[in-house]
Amino acid sequence: MTSNIVKCDDVKVEKINYTTPEKNGQSYFSSISYGDSLNPFYIQTPKLICKTNISDMEGKKIPYLDVEVPRGKMNIYDFLLSLDDNNIKTTVKKSEEWFGKEIPLQAIDDMYRRTTKPFKKNTAPQIRLRLPLIRNEIKCGVYNQNRIFVGTDEVKEGSEVVLILHIRGLKILKTTYYCDCYITQIKLFQEKESKFNIIKDYSILDDEDEEEKELGDIFSEEIYNSFQEEEEEKRLEEEAKKKKKEQDAEKKKLKEKAEKEKLEEEAKKKKLEEEAKKKKLEEETLRLEEEENLRLEEEKKRLKEEDEKKKVAEMIAKKKQELLELENLIN
Repeated sequence: MTSNIVKCDDVKVEKINYTTPEKNGQSYFSSISYGDSLNPFYIQTPKLICKTNISDMEGKKIPYLDVEVPRGKMNIYDFLLSLDDNNIKTTVKKSEEWFGKEIPLQAIDDMYRRTTKPFKKNTAPQIRLRLPLIRNEIKCGVYNQNRIFVGTDEVKEGSEVVLILHIRGLKILKTTYYCDCYITQIKLFQEKESKFNIIKDYSILDDEDEEEKELGDIFSEEIYNSFQEEEEEKRLEEEAKKKKKEQDAEKKKLKEKAEKEKLEEEAKKKKLEEEAKKKKLEEETLRLEEEENLRLEEEKKRLKEEDEKKKVAEMIAKKKQELLELENLIN
């Protein structure tokens, strides 16, 4: 693995390789490798200052680590800038091969979400880097300067760290895309331990009778009673906190129940309104159909009467014609 890791100062962008994006769920992914042997692309940062407690990331959907770039260590910031620029230029160059059409630089630049953010003059830049999450648990190797494995919760705000980043590839979504990278290993610089091992708690094995005598000599009755009162107050305070917590839980439970009943009542009311509306619509439709049927019947009747009148008129005209012809014959 060590041979695959490149210090950010030593990266040559022309050795970065990109594969044709392939569909991966709802997105497309172009894998990134480094060098002729197509090794996974791991880079090592200089010493950075941690701005996040990793313990605060527990339970987050996308855990991250914010780091500050100290003065004289701008090489990591410059590397990420050049990586972003190279990602954009490569996408423009390969747009026809990847997407079947040429896409202008401005459009791709607008779509790309950069790893680095601009920073004000005389301030130190900060970079947000993703922590790997496997089955809702942060999986990241953390070692101190003595190469001893330590827990991720040891990484706290203000800690000095060196990071190994895995530059995985380009993740392309519908309206945006970005460089997918995450922290794979952390070197944590812990405070050096003292050569003296000082026990913090009282650990002397006292003789029981001697201890009672010393207590009697040291503590007056008043001080002892005061101590007892403090203990009682502490106990009562803890009980009050516990009771309040239980009351708050009960209130929350009642509130959730009331909200649930309210939602059910609103749903029931909405259902009744929809049923009433549907019934009214059906009645209106039925009324319109009846009116239409009645109109058609009347129209049919009217047409029938007109037809009969026409037939009678034709018969009368025919009779008149016959009478005329008869009169002509007689004359």
